[in-house]
Amino acid sequence: MNKILILVSVLLLFWSNAFSQSSVITEDSAIAKLEEFFYLLDVNRYEKEVFSRVITKDFQIFEDGLDLDRETFHDFISEATGTIVETEWVLSNFKVTLNMDSAHITYYNNGVFKTKTNESIYSYWMESVYMVVENGELKLKFLQSDLINREITEITHE
Repeated sequence: MNKILILVSVLLLFWSNAFSQSSVITEDSAIAKLEEFFYLLDVNRYEKEVFSRVITKDFQIFEDGLDLDRETFHDFISEATGTIVETEWVLSNFKVTLNMDSAHITYYNNGVFKTKTNESIYSYWMESVYMVVENGELKLKFLQSDLINREITEITHE
């Protein structure tokens, strides 16, 4: 009888852990993590160490024809902060797929970048992001970004 109680207890523990881990990931929590990623990516608040908390150690991004890992993406952002003075992203049309320990989101991204040379760059992307649970927290593992359209306008001061 003791063996049966131990077996049932162990099974309940495994089931409880699986249930609690899967309840961490919801559509809202996955979208919130994606929005946090872009919030922390803002040129006026980007800090490598803080930003690194929302991405996995083996994070990879396909952006602007480049294949970037965690460190090369940081270098890419650091270089951009030399010319970009303001960033803004509007994410929309989310399609979310959830698994027990992962989430996949496809969405559209309208971005505006204002430069030191008084230009506004309007970009429209179709993007896909894959997130996984790492150390009990949902983090971005992979992001694919496809540019649909880009327009550059000069900011005039009157």
